Amino acid sequence: MSSATTTKIYGVSQPISTNAPTKSDFKLTDSLNESLHKFNCYESKEESMTRVKVLSKLNALVKRWIKTLTAQRIPNGHELNTGGKLNSFGSYRLGVHNSGADIDALVIAPRHVTRLDFFTSFKKMLLENSSVKNLECVENAFVPIMTLAFDGIDIDLLFARLEFTKIPDDLDLSNDSILQNLDESSIRSLNGCRVAESLLKLVPNRKSFCMTLRAIKLWAKNHGVYSNAMGFFGGITWAILVARTCQLYPNAAPSRLIQKVFFVFSTWKWPSPVILKHFNESKMSTLNNLVWDPRINYSDRFHLMPIITPAFPEQNSTHNVSKSTLHIIQEEMKSALIICDQIHAGNATWNNLFEEVNFFSRYRHFVALSMNEESNEGFFESRIRQLVQIMERNCQVKLAHINPKKFKSVQNVSVWFLGLELIENVKNSDLTAEIEGFKKNVEKQAKGIQITLDATYVKRSDLIKWIPVADLKKGRFVNKSTGTTTSKKRPVSSSPPSSEVSQIAAKKPCIDINGPFIKMKSNN
Repeated sequence: MSSATTTKIYGVSQPISTNAPTKSDFKLTDSLNESLHKFNCYESKEESMTRVKVLSKLNALVKRWIKTLTAQRIPNGHELNTGGKLNSFGSYRLGVHNSGADIDALVIAPRHVTRLDFFTSFKKMLLENSSVKNLECVENAFVPIMTLAFDGIDIDLLFARLEFTKIPDDLDLSNDSILQNLDESSIRSLNGCRVAESLLKLVPNRKSFCMTLRAIKLWAKNHGVYSNAMGFFGGITWAILVARTCQLYPNAAPSRLIQKVFFVFSTWKWPSPVILKHFNESKMSTLNNLVWDPRINYSDRFHLMPIITPAFPEQNSTHNVSKSTLHIIQEEMKSALIICDQIHAGNATWNNLFEEVNFFSRYRHFVALSMNEESNEGFFESRIRQLVQIMERNCQVKLAHINPKKFKSVQNVSVWFLGLELIENVKNSDLTAEIEGFKKNVEKQAKGIQITLDATYVKRSDLIKWIPVADLKKGRFVNKSTGTTTSKKRPVSSSPPSSEVSQIAAKKPCIDINGPFIKMKSNN
């Protein structure tokens, strides 16, 4: 029997290439691994042990909490062991987490324990534990979440209630039957664990997949395109793209796979969906409405970059992507492909690919979104993308780019920056209605959550009044007119150089500020 007939096919199509790595590919993979270590993408053995201990302690708390509720609610419940468990997912489960990264985890409870219990009695138990710090809850999120630090390790905690009287430690989460009779929040919460398990089964070489994904995540974070909440790609989306590339190039080394990720998806014909396996016909028809299917679900037809999770119910992991973030992601991938080609030609290094890009060098106009210390940051971060979508409706805004990175202002207030690229020859622009509408939407959605939000227009030359000089000078600077970047750090001052002032006066409208709102008028 020929090797061609015995080769396992991964994914929904034949591979593009089954070529084995070259000596150059192996050499570049070694240098890639060295670069990932320099960028702190691997944690120490001590940190790994700390994570294991933290998850073990948290798992014990979950079991004790469920045991207490069982004793209260079930006759002779103190004699029963109804189980309950903690499951990790995301980057930690996939084995691609870096030093200092948080852990995504899911609390799985039997049917007599509710989500309300999770956000009340379990929250109280955590607050009484001296190892727990910075606990926050976002109960009305698309996927309700609790965030905390446990012995210094950040944890994102979800909850799922199964229709079982007992949750065994060896519960198989990949079995579709566990979804029977669950609420949608539990189904979405379970999806993270189920997708992680599916991903690991759908790639031909787990080691190559993991190294490639580490590199892609590092690049995405340093180029400001890593945040599902803000309309970019989250960890699971990047994992799906890397997994699909691994399926298309099953024998490729990580150094080559990185290049192919950018090649495949910078030329992808969106909105054609990215899928890792054929959809299964599930017997649970009541859940079919959750499956991504633009033929049936009207709202799915408006998704710009559908990237579909591989576990039932198959869903689009990028429903938050907007017109602006689509453009930004595509341009970043095109630039990354050029650098990867240069790396393989010996004209660039991995540092050129991974070096952080200076966000503030990209734009001249910004909106600073700040909030007081008492406000719920988790709630607010999940709403910031709404401002991008509102700005996109203004015909004079060419691009609205939110920086996923949170800064601390010189007044020690949390602040996020929205960069604006306006269409050419704009003489007057008033964005008062857009920002007012955004603020009203956030306040309406807060529903009792304390939040104090301010939105202020900031010129690039005035950024120094908002955040430290070190943040303004960090990373590679971008020349928007040429699309090129340079590692040379510009001096930061309270006003732009005279040559830049003359260029702005000659070609750009000046901007006046009335409160937090942008108003533009011609220099003439």
